[in-house]
Amino acid sequence: MQAKEIKRSLLFSLEFANAGKKKFLDQLWEEYKNALQYFVDKGFDERSLPSYEHVKTYSHKTWLSKRYLGCALLQAVDILKSVFQRKKKVNKPEVKKVSLKLDKRFYRLERGNNSFNFWFLLRNPKDKNWVHFPVKNYRYAQKYFDEWKLSSDIELLKRDGKWFLKLTFKKEVVLEERGPKGIDIGYRKLITLSDGQVFGREIKEIIEKKILPKKQGSKRFKRVLDYLKTEVNRVLKQVIDGSFSPVLEKLKNLKRGKRGKWRRDINRRFNYWMYGYVLRRIKELCEVAGVQWHIVPASYTSRTCPQCGYEDRANRDGEWFHCLNCGYENDADVVGAVNILWRFGRKPIVPYPAKPPSVSLNL
Repeated sequence: MQAKEIKRSLLFSLEFANAGKKKFLDQLWEEYKNALQYFVDKGFDERSLPSYEHVKTYSHKTWLSKRYLGCALLQAVDILKSVFQRKKKVNKPEVKKVSLKLDKRFYRLERGNNSFNFWFLLRNPKDKNWVHFPVKNYRYAQKYFDEWKLSSDIELLKRDGKWFLKLTFKKEVVLEERGPKGIDIGYRKLITLSDGQVFGREIKEIIEKKILPKKQGSKRFKRVLDYLKTEVNRVLKQVIDGSFSPVLEKLKNLKRGKRGKWRRDINRRFNYWMYGYVLRRIKELCEVAGVQWHIVPASYTSRTCPQCGYEDRANRDGEWFHCLNCGYENDADVVGAVNILWRFGRKPIVPYPAKPPSVSLNL
């Protein structure tokens, strides 16, 4: 068993506030963004992380307090750490996403005694007074208030012109090791288990019949994308029930080298496969269910025979697997899931040579 602290973030609308309070948030963000961009620019130009000296220098150019500037500085440091870790040369980061990351010095949460469940109080750096924002709770979030611990850090976000408060909850859980099952994540079948069970055949149809015909960026397109995520989550909750420890493969660079080789329609389909999202949600559901998960390398799992170990690209023909060496046949995704499980429990898969081994007969 392994103890682990898990975190979950939830959004709460600030749209119940009046126009003046929303205007205050817009002004606060513009001033905060300018400071954040200044710290990012300084650190990028100097090829080092910005320090508190930059706060003191910039404090004469803004009505933000040094505490607000300190939060912007920490946010700039996080951005630059990510940039400096990249091996490829990148351009200077430009702050576009509306995001103010603040700690407990800047806000308070108070219970409401009217139609609003609680009030979010934010410190105004101009006059040091509190600006009150009414917030409504929702059923899904209530269990987090009841059973989880609220983190001290918050985030203010603006999406599609609307302001949101992002609260993070944390909880200590114990992850137990249970009987493992291999999981193959696919496009035609979202989840295939090593015991032969298949889940999420309908996801492919949602992508091809509901998403692809829609104009990208339209309201209908966004609604269908939300519907796709809802359906993916519904399928994953069926799979991850806490009865086994999932073994997953780590796929990287799925589309590398495919430019010019994949047809445009195939490329569009794989844009909505959401492999990374599915992998993350499986891990989160495992944490909630209290079971451990495992990640194994992905090489050769889709074209190696689980019976004799012979590897060949020609073993797989679309959705069907037929070993050219021993004649073993099965659904290709089931074979992949079995090999993923096999890789976790035994030695790594070592493929045969490119051709089946020759057999000499002494007659």
